[in-house]
Amino acid sequence: MQNQSTRGKRPAACELCDRAVSLTFHHLIPRRVHKRGKFLRQYTKETMRSTGLYICRLCHSGIHDIIPDERELAESYYTKELLLAHEGIARHVAWASKQKG
Repeated sequence: MQNQSTRGKRPAACELCDRAVSLTFHHLIPRRVHKRGKFLRQYTKETMRSTGLYICRLCHSGIHDIIPDERELAESYYTKELLLAHEGIARHVAWASKQKG
């Protein structure tokens, strides 16, 4: 995994839309899949718990609205680059970056 934050290193702005607003921690491997064997073999529990992005509520909700399947998020969108490569997420982030904080 590359280009992701770990808990404790909170940036000043959303790591997706770059708005300076309150941030939430988005787990790049969603918590719901942490106990599944496939993910336990691939990542340590600490890696799954601590690897993610600090993003605004607008982007966080947008991700889960656009890709509601947490297993799909874990398998296909486990880095910032992969998230932004998704056309719907990229459009949402572009829109969110124009919103007022």
